[in-house]
Amino acid sequence: MSTEAAELALNSRRAPVQLDGQKLLVIAYGHVADTMAAVPALRSLRTAYPTATIEVLALEAAAPILGPCPYIDRLLTWGDFQHKGSRLARVEKLALISSLALRMRRRGYSATIVLHRSSSAIRRLAAMIGSPVLAGVSDGTGAYTHAAPPAHDVESSIEENGRVLQAIGVEEDDRGLEIWSSQADSEWADRFLAGRPRPIVGLHPGSDWSCQQWLPARFAEVGRDLRARTGAAIVITGSRGERELESEIAGAMGGEVLRACGVTSFGQFVEVVRRLDVLVCVNSAAAAIARATKTPAVVLLGLEDARYTGLANSSLLTVVQPGGRPHSGSWCEFGRWGVLSGCQSPMCRGLGGLGLVSPAAVTAASLDRLGTRAAPSGVATG
Repeated sequence: MSTEAAELALNSRRAPVQLDGQKLLVIAYGHVADTMAAVPALRSLRTAYPTATIEVLALEAAAPILGPCPYIDRLLTWGDFQHKGSRLARVEKLALISSLALRMRRRGYSATIVLHRSSSAIRRLAAMIGSPVLAGVSDGTGAYTHAAPPAHDVESSIEENGRVLQAIGVEEDDRGLEIWSSQADSEWADRFLAGRPRPIVGLHPGSDWSCQQWLPARFAEVGRDLRARTGAAIVITGSRGERELESEIAGAMGGEVLRACGVTSFGQFVEVVRRLDVLVCVNSAAAAIARATKTPAVVLLGLEDARYTGLANSSLLTVVQPGGRPHSGSWCEFGRWGVLSGCQSPMCRGLGGLGLVSPAAVTAASLDRLGTRAAPSGVATG
């Protein structure tokens, strides 16, 4: 971090920016988990600027999360870059960023605040919008008028967003994640789970990255064990694209399994998770939804550093991870991590350290969350 950046960040914290009653744009680039991480920052901005007009620019995938958010006045969406990792990526970024900047510039914002993932393309977009106040993470060399210096160590999106707010003199509250759904979603979940015996255990095997997925046979073993030992009803959740995973797990489990992959809307999925006694999942949006709904969860994590997603053992969350030093950067042999938005290479499923996580350890952690103590075997939690 440069001396200039450090001084800029310090000065911005000492002199809160007066933005109440003005029009603000918040750029929250990212998919479900990152978008959810923006909610505490948006809540804090609304508290600091109660009469401001707060608009958010986010991906179309963020609409179910931020559309119902009570802390913003308008959600503006776009479709993301479609040619990541290809030779067309650079041209596409230039064209799309220029188009977005023109669209946003016409709206006349007094401030543009860039939350997590302040990539070069997003920094360029923010600069081209031309707001008098421009805040985000920077080493002081860009156009930001209120810069948060780059982190010295690994941090989660929520922590990064908190530092961005500090740069304009706003302190982020400590009230955690929130998620919203409708009464109709709640009623649908009640009907969907009606008559199921307790406990109800959710298995969520999918992730945008196959290297973050556990082997279906191991999920099935955990489901069978929990059903045999507790009489649990098992529900498999996920998107339409994860039905193959669901079929593999349900087939290996045998017996009655409630299949929800591709059946639920986003809001209905949130309400199903809210009603679970425990959710067993990999590092995915489902883990963030469990945190937001205060649902007990067991999260399987490979070699990636848990601090990036803010995952830590708590009264409601158990992280099951193999021992050894986590990787702070990319460990993808194909160079896709950090370039693409996701990768479903079937050869990578169960890699990235997840192959070292035993079903016995996951079952033990799940029983503990259900209030049934069991001595863990295999990989320890932590």
